[in-house]
Amino acid sequence: MPRAKAKSAAAPKVDLEKLAEPKKLNDSDERVDLDGDTDNEEVVDEESEYEEVEEVEEIEVEEEEEVEEIEEEEDVEEEEEEEEMEEEEEEEEDGSDLPSEADAEKSLIGGNRKVDHEDECNKHAQLLALPPHGSEVYIGGIPQDASEENLRGFSESVGEVTEVKIMKGKEAGNNKGFAFVTFRSVELAAKAIEKLNNSEFMGRKIKCSKSQAKHRLFIGNVPRNWGDADIKKAVTQVGPGVTSVELVKDMKNRNNSRGFAFIDYYNHACAEYSRQKMMNSEFKLDDNAPTVSWADPKNADSSPASQVSSSIVNNVPCYQI
Repeated sequence: MPRAKAKSAAAPKVDLEKLAEPKKLNDSDERVDLDGDTDNEEVVDEESEYEEVEEVEEIEVEEEEEVEEIEEEEDVEEEEEEEEMEEEEEEEEDGSDLPSEADAEKSLIGGNRKVDHEDECNKHAQLLALPPHGSEVYIGGIPQDASEENLRGFSESVGEVTEVKIMKGKEAGNNKGFAFVTFRSVELAAKAIEKLNNSEFMGRKIKCSKSQAKHRLFIGNVPRNWGDADIKKAVTQVGPGVTSVELVKDMKNRNNSRGFAFIDYYNHACAEYSRQKMMNSEFKLDDNAPTVSWADPKNADSSPASQVSSSIVNNVPCYQI
């Protein structure tokens, strides 16, 4: 027991002063702690900066996307504008080739007029290609059973024949015993009269003489202040083959006409063509609607005054002398 006490008495003594002094930290410990705080702050800052960078990048991405969308829209608009411009150019090109409605109507009218003019010229040429007045002869006393082919063969013994017309009745259709034969020229017609008159055709003696073919027109209601040039211009614009114009003058005033004229044509076909044209209600001599008829062929070689007394237009007697 005394040894135990001795051991306890021998235990080291605690230095109370040292215990009372505050414990000093090592520099290394301080550095560690400071570094630890600094690292935390830096991490926080870096995270904040990273977040800010990410936000900035997101904003930039959004802006880039917006820019791209705007650019795409602009591209689309440009493409649409280009397409519209191309369509307009195509329409303009097509429009330059295709006339407007007014132009089309004018063109149509002009085209129709051109066609009508060409038709008129062709018709005039055909009429003038026919034999002249004086080429037709009258043949009477032909048999009832004679045909135009028979008469043509008979007449061609003289020369070229252009037309044969056997006059027939309206009801029975049988020929009336006479015909008109047209030769190529006046000379051949004169030769036919000399050769065929009193000759025998199909067992019968025939008569052959000059035909009284109509080729002279009477025109009334001509403006009295018109001269020869005025009436000639009017009738030559209607039809072809005008060979002479005779405007009857007023005996008391030679500067004025008596309001009527006689027109001679190259042949009956030309005269008939012009007669039909001038009988149209649209044909006027200035503001006057003319009266048109055949002049009396029996008095063709007589004075105009004697012809006027027998001229009748549309069943109305003309100027009496």
